[in-house]
Amino acid sequence: MSHIILTAKPVSRSVDCRALLPLALQSKTAAEIGAIKLAANLSVLDAFEVSVDVATEAPKLTFKNTTSSHQYIGFGMTTGQLVVEGDAGDFLGAQLQNGVLICKGNAGARAGDRMRRGMLLIEGNASDYCGSDMMAGTLGVLGSTGAHLGYGMKRGTLLLAQAPALQATWIDCGFHKLPFLNILYKSFKLLDSRFAQISSQRVQRWMGDMGGLGKAEILVIQA
Repeated sequence: MSHIILTAKPVSRSVDCRALLPLALQSKTAAEIGAIKLAANLSVLDAFEVSVDVATEAPKLTFKNTTSSHQYIGFGMTTGQLVVEGDAGDFLGAQLQNGVLICKGNAGARAGDRMRRGMLLIEGNASDYCGSDMMAGTLGVLGSTGAHLGYGMKRGTLLLAQAPALQATWIDCGFHKLPFLNILYKSFKLLDSRFAQISSQRVQRWMGDMGGLGKAEILVIQA
């Protein structure tokens, strides 16, 4: 498997990145990747410098120097690892089905929207509607979260390092020590991410969204 690196060029428009996934780009040359159309008048080569690195055990894709103009990164990803070394626009990891997506910067609105499985880790801030309509999986945020966190969320886990704004349709279940978190933290330690530094099993737990199925949870890490 190849490690594909896409380094963003300066752009004056939004860039729809939903066609750029680790598995979809495997076995392609840099020239073939560069020729992929992102819009009618925009190819990958117009928006990114492309390089194909040494083989890895699993499909891997790295975005570098991205901004909030780069939207739909990791949309519908099914396998592999995707790393964003920069900020990401709206719908980061939306409809994620499997794999690991790590964002080193901030994420726009609706990160993890309708996520079904896998792991989305945001080391910066996440904007409004983070985890909206999420069905399963793990979504972590080390920075702040915007309005309407977990709106319509059905199942899955939001793991937060900072307390969010009060959510009217989420129930505070108090403070707990959850030893099973060690299993999750061990998986973090396999990643090149600030999430690997988390060790506290003590969390404040919220259940919701009670406006819907109500079987999801928000875990706020305590010191």
